Amino acid sequence: MTFNKKDNKNLLLNQVSIDGSNNVRINEVVPTFSNDGEGIQFLSHDGEVKWSSIQGSQSIIITNSSTGDIQIDVSIANVGDPFEGTQMFFRDGQIGINRYPLYSYKFDIGVSVNTRTTAIHIGDGLFGLSLGNATDEGFLPQIIGIGSDENDAGLYFIGKVIEGTDASIPAIVFDARNAKNEGVINRPIWGIASGSYTDYKLIMNAEGNVGIGTAAGIYKLKVGGSIKTNNIIIDSSSETINLINEIENLRQRIKTLEEK
Repeated sequence: MTFNKKDNKNLLLNQVSIDGSNNVRINEVVPTFSNDGEGIQFLSHDGEVKWSSIQGSQSIIITNSSTGDIQIDVSIANVGDPFEGTQMFFRDGQIGINRYPLYSYKFDIGVSVNTRTTAIHIGDGLFGLSLGNATDEGFLPQIIGIGSDENDAGLYFIGKVIEGTDASIPAIVFDARNAKNEGVINRPIWGIASGSYTDYKLIMNAEGNVGIGTAAGIYKLKVGGSIKTNNIIIDSSSETINLINEIENLRQRIKTLEEK
């Protein structure tokens, strides 16, 4: 047969050519498949048709199935440490960011003290839920919820329970305790503030006494302001009886003054 190279101008990179003996040769490496081996095969042109397998790297395994499908396995389990050389660490099923995972934490993020830092954000980057450090002096754990408009709550808690099941445990529990897992006795255990964590609008001390608009005192309820209610039910304790007697005495004095 005759073959003029000019006739080959439409073939990409002139992959097919004619040698001096008028033999057709393949000049480029052409990928193809073979069911006889476990790898992707290449067809080369050197004298005879030869096959060679593509080998994957340490973390990539390339094979082809009996049907000729390419199978690529990229698995973290196939390598020692996929985060080597970065600030992310993987060890014994634990993940750490900025430090090795501590204790038994499955996911541990290192956040410096004396630095206002958001460690985790779930949202669109502006609105959402953020967790981090809230102070420039030490570490104050902070949870912030930011709604996207005036119709959204800043932070929304839901305690979901089984319907129709009676129990003495509330649906939502706030529990303050010390590092020994014991109750707190030297500081308030709960408070509500507005724009500050030193000026509390509602606070409960370690004895369970509540202060509204003022610090909690020795009474179960102390109010810094007026109270408006439709009704007050008072029991017959000795303290209450003394109060009733005082009120009655004041009424009699007022009546006497009015009569004069």
